[in-house]
Amino acid sequence: MRATRAVTILALMLAPAGPLPARSAPRAKNRPQAAAQPIQVYDARIEAGDLRISGSVRKGGLVVVLDDDISMMADARGRFVFKLPYRPATCVATLKAGEDEREAVIANCAPEGRPGAQGETGPAGPPGAAGLPGQAGVQGLAGPAGPPGEAGPRGEVGLKGESGAPGAKGEPGPRGEPGARGEAGPQGPAGRAAASSGFRAVRRDACPESGCELSCEAGELFVSAYCLIQGSPSFATAAGGTATASCPGGSAGMVGFCTRP
Repeated sequence: MRATRAVTILALMLAPAGPLPARSAPRAKNRPQAAAQPIQVYDARIEAGDLRISGSVRKGGLVVVLDDDISMMADARGRFVFKLPYRPATCVATLKAGEDEREAVIANCAPEGRPGAQGETGPAGPPGAAGLPGQAGVQGLAGPAGPPGEAGPRGEVGLKGESGAPGAKGEPGPRGEPGARGEAGPQGPAGRAAASSGFRAVRRDACPESGCELSCEAGELFVSAYCLIQGSPSFATAAGGTATASCPGGSAGMVGFCTRP
C-alpha cells in the first residue's frame, strides 16, 4: 500500500500542471524566384535525324526566328515547335521573337570539329561528255579600223581566164563634123563616050547618119557608084535579084550608074 501511494504521488508531482503549448511550425524562408524568360524552351534535341525545339513566347502570333534563317509563327497561346533536318554547327541555337532573344543548347548533338589537313590530290578522272553549245552571244560593236598593213610581195601571174561572152551591140555614136574639103585631084584621062541608051544614072543628094542606099531596076546591074566627100560604096544584091549600093553615114550623098547586061 505504501509503495503504491509513493508511486502515485511521484507521478502527480512529475505531471505538468496543464496541457503543454503546441510547438509552432518553422517558418519557410523567402527564397528569391527566378524571373521567367520571355522565350521559354521546353525541349531542344536532335532525334531521328531532325532538330526539335519546342517552347513559348510572350504572346501568340509572334514570329520566332531560328539562327536568323528559319522562321515560324507562334500559335494563339504563344507556343511554337521547330522540327526540321538541321543541325547548328556549334550545337547552340539562337531564338528570336520580336525584341527578345535567347540561346538554347541542343541535346544529342556533337559540334563540328576543326577541319583536317588537306588531302592529296587524286588522279584526274575521265573527261565528261561534251556539253551542248551555248546560244550565240550578241554581236559586239565594231572596233576602230587599224592602221593599213605593209604591202605584201607581188604574186605570180595567174593563168589566162576564158574569154567572156560578147557584149551587146552599142548604140551608134553621134555624127561627126564634116571634114575640110580636100584639094581637087588631077584631071583624069578622057573616057570613051558611052551610048546614050546604055547607062542610067541614079543619085542621092544627102545621106542620114545610118547611111544611104541606091538600087537599080529589075534586070539592071551597077556599073559603078561613088560616095560624095567621104566613104566607099558597098555593093549587094537584095531579095528578088535587085542590085543595091550603099554609102556609110557622114557622106554628103552618092551617085551610081546602072546598065542592062
